[in-house]
Amino acid sequence: MKPSVVIILNRLVIGGQAVDTIPLAYYLQKDFSIVILYGEKESDEVEATFLLKQYPGLVVKKIKQLRRTINPLTDLIAFFAICKQIRLHKANVVHTHGSKSGLLGRLAAWVLRVPVIVHTFHGHLFHSYFNSIGSKLIILLEKKLATISTNIIALSIEQKKELTEIFSIVKPDKVAVIPLGVDELLLQADTASNRKNFRNHFKLPDDAIVIGSIGRIVPIKNQLLFLQIAKLILDQGFKNVFFFIVGDGESKKEMINFLTTNNISFSDVGQPCNGSKIIFTSWIEDMVAVYNGLDIIMLTSLNEGTPLSIIEAQFCGKPVIASNTGGVKDTFHPNVSGFLIDGYEPQNYVAALRQLITNNVLRNEMGEEAIRFATNKFAKNREVLAMKDLYINQLTKNKIAV
Repeated sequence: MKPSVVIILNRLVIGGQAVDTIPLAYYLQKDFSIVILYGEKESDEVEATFLLKQYPGLVVKKIKQLRRTINPLTDLIAFFAICKQIRLHKANVVHTHGSKSGLLGRLAAWVLRVPVIVHTFHGHLFHSYFNSIGSKLIILLEKKLATISTNIIALSIEQKKELTEIFSIVKPDKVAVIPLGVDELLLQADTASNRKNFRNHFKLPDDAIVIGSIGRIVPIKNQLLFLQIAKLILDQGFKNVFFFIVGDGESKKEMINFLTTNNISFSDVGQPCNGSKIIFTSWIEDMVAVYNGLDIIMLTSLNEGTPLSIIEAQFCGKPVIASNTGGVKDTFHPNVSGFLIDGYEPQNYVAALRQLITNNVLRNEMGEEAIRFATNKFAKNREVLAMKDLYINQLTKNKIAV
């Protein structure tokens, strides 16, 4: 009988957590009996059910009371629902991903004496999300949860440094660094056709330079800076440059107010572009088409773990411009496959972007280096083997047959 692993996600939505974990679980099924629990999406999110079609045969269970917002009653119901599933599947391993599932899932596993409790930090809430008191409470809580965890997984060396040194969440010997993995064959399939379809859909000329920001439109992602950069570039007279915001969220209204105030035309979801230089697309399931349709990907976040969008874009040969926060600098090769920017001064991003807009040779060279870097570091089989070894080592220590 295969060892039983219960994986718990915050939500099954378009984003790094689900896009990484679903294929990981799929490939781990060969050696483990896998069950995935996940919570309810937010109103501005889209469930990534297409992943279950791409990776069929996974056992999944939705716990509707598992939500992002804090509510003592629904959180308690979610806790008992998680306990029920852990008992039902006689879990040998409970592996949580994300803050809410990490709290409720690890507590449930600890109460039920599950021998192996693993938590992956896809990002963290230690700064830039809450005020100083809120951040201190989060740090204190994560320290307590780390004591009942068998292993903590960091996605990068920089993230491990944050967890063990900067915020002192956990001792180094409990932390394993396992980078995200990407199914490169999915991303690199039929690139020319995907690029053509994307540009035809949005009525973009083939020689247009298209810059994209991908992810939730929320304060921590700082997409208002993306628009400030776009304005500066457009004010400098670049005619054949377009800026795409792929995603949705609470800060979209603020972004639209900025564009309206500055008399910048934009195209909203479902509207014809009509020559607009700023395009909101909302969530798009076919991210392969998006990455191939773009020329440059930009990230302006205040806090990040390991942004999957940067990794996936590189597999598609796209150079990166990104803020130097969290584990971002471990996701690409600065000055080789993109530009890493310290701080949030718009002119610094504009200077890097101008280089890529005006120099086709540099853009193509960085794109080629991006493919090499991503393929060498973020292949899915590496992540699968590392996770398998971690599970087996911990199960063996607990004298559980594998």
